Amino acid sequence: MEPASTLTNPNARRRIIGLKRELVRLEQWLTDPEAETRLFSVSGIGGIGKTTLLAEIVGRCRRSTALTLWLDGQTELVSSGAFLASLETGLANEYGKHRAPGTPLLPYLADELSKQRTVLVLDNGERLDRLESWLLSSFLPRLRSTGMLIVIASRGGLPPKWHSHPYWSSRIESCPLRLFTREQSLDYLRESGLETETQLDVARRTDGHPLLLALTVDLLRSRGQDVPFRTDDIPAILSGDWLREATTPALHQALTALSLLPAADQATLNELLDAPLDIAAYHELGRLSFVRSTPQGLSLHHVVSRLLREDYLRRAPGQFQTLRHKAFRLVADKFHDADRRTQTHIAAHVLELYRENLPFAHAYADFSAPLRADEPPRYRSEDLPFLHRFLEDSLARSDWHSELVRAEDCHAVLDEIVRHSPEGVCVVRRDNGTPIGFCAGFRLHAGTVPYLERYAPSFLPMLGEEAQRLAKASPDTADSLCVLLAAVDTGQSLYRPEELGALLMQQWLIHMTSGWRGIMASADPQLNSLLPLLGFQERGRIRPEAAGAPEMIRWELDFRHTTFEQWVQLVLRQTNPDRMNCEPEPTDRAAFEADDVLSLLRHWLDPEQLQQLPVLRQLRLSAADIQSRIQSILNAEPPPFPLTQLEQRMIRESFLRGDLNKNELAEAFHMSRTTFYRHSRQAVRHLAHVLNGG
Repeated sequence: MEPASTLTNPNARRRIIGLKRELVRLEQWLTDPEAETRLFSVSGIGGIGKTTLLAEIVGRCRRSTALTLWLDGQTELVSSGAFLASLETGLANEYGKHRAPGTPLLPYLADELSKQRTVLVLDNGERLDRLESWLLSSFLPRLRSTGMLIVIASRGGLPPKWHSHPYWSSRIESCPLRLFTREQSLDYLRESGLETETQLDVARRTDGHPLLLALTVDLLRSRGQDVPFRTDDIPAILSGDWLREATTPALHQALTALSLLPAADQATLNELLDAPLDIAAYHELGRLSFVRSTPQGLSLHHVVSRLLREDYLRRAPGQFQTLRHKAFRLVADKFHDADRRTQTHIAAHVLELYRENLPFAHAYADFSAPLRADEPPRYRSEDLPFLHRFLEDSLARSDWHSELVRAEDCHAVLDEIVRHSPEGVCVVRRDNGTPIGFCAGFRLHAGTVPYLERYAPSFLPMLGEEAQRLAKASPDTADSLCVLLAAVDTGQSLYRPEELGALLMQQWLIHMTSGWRGIMASADPQLNSLLPLLGFQERGRIRPEAAGAPEMIRWELDFRHTTFEQWVQLVLRQTNPDRMNCEPEPTDRAAFEADDVLSLLRHWLDPEQLQQLPVLRQLRLSAADIQSRIQSILNAEPPPFPLTQLEQRMIRESFLRGDLNKNELAEAFHMSRTTFYRHSRQAVRHLAHVLNGG
């Protein structure tokens, strides 16, 4: 990857980062005396390094004595004549070869290119489809050389016709370029002359995008290091470049809306647009280089998505806030009916969407780094030596590990957790999969309570009478997780400890959204100031038996009873009430929302609390009125549409009777806890629909 300055100064030193695999393959072809004719298809979003790779390929090929020609697809793929004329000019200017008078151009070029090992390099190959029929039927068959390499760089890769061709399909090597890892970004930055802390900031905020990294370095160099680095200083030129790929104003607007969604089908995307896209425009959007198709619809490349959002926020902050809220309502509504993998992506996307509302500077967590939850942070058996090492270092510094467990027991506790509750271990990794941080805790059931009694004796008294129930609960009904240990790798230089703390916290929160209750206990004032900002609720205090030990606070985040959207709105209120991005509650409402009905059902057995709910005051209803209406709906045969008989039963058993917990209810309905949670949420939404008159 080269800085932007080298694009206009060919003598500037070019730094090649992150292209090792492609260059090794090139060297193998160049040094193979029996090399076959091959085609390298280099692809990737704008600014990811395609032209840099081509420039390095040309340099190495010319040093190897291969006949090498570079063509620019923007001007030299407009017609077959322009293509052939460019090849002739290249042979004349680079190699002093001239066509004899009267010799036809195509036979002359075919003969010259077949005399020796030849490399054709074609940049900006997006227009290749204009000439592909002619190239495949008239030009390429004339080349007799068995040692030709054709390198074509384009944003979307080769058109399908090439991949289905009887000759070329087996000779294509796809080279999709990827973003820099954090390690590669820092490797690039080491020779930038920037301070170490600034290098870490730049690596984090440019998110591995090569051109964005180069432009940011050039910007900082040009103005000097005395001026502080701010997120807003990252160049917005790339946002404009990506928007220019969309050829119509309608697609411009659709891209901006898509940046606010994890993925969207045509109908979902149109809910955010003033002018809906028709099916042809939706398919055109899907052909852009930074848009990919998923089972849930079209999805933007995460770097493009982030930069488009930031650019939109700068240009039109009011419109951005309004559209972001609409997008949040859309994804929150889809959350409860989605499968677990989709829920994970939705939760991660919402955290990223509102990252500006999370604490940016805290002793334990810095949320300024983008979160990429591509895969669940599951524990693997090969992780254990790393986790013990992090824990040992943490114990030596007296930080991170839980105050509930004695220092001498921490390693034993970790071993018992991975043996009995491996799903209670959350691991954050480097790009190569190596662990760099973890938190770990027990699922609470009869099999794990003895370990809590042994290693964290002050925890169970915090739970009161509930501890007796948990001591008899089966593992299948466990729905609570007590975090006991956490540590990060402070020996690595890629991430600050606070960054890793934030990534761990976000991954753990995402895991909890599937219907878990998370429990933590701490006497650390820094941690106790952070947890309520993330939606944790204080559930009591306890003073340890040791003399002089500080009082500990028990914190809970309960997704068994808190909906995903309620949690997000709580976080927004806690962290930034003046800029909360949720619409205000109307003062004169005419309809029940699903969350209103959920509150009614939760307070069903307490008429006094029921009467205090804002929704009843706003709709001028009494507790007796709403109880009578809901009772009538839940006893109707057949139930009013869209409520089903199963949903009637679920609501009656879950809320009106209240003698079974969620785990027992799920077992009674022959469902997993997650499936029961999803169906019960749908039942509440359907009840709200009926209450509003169908």
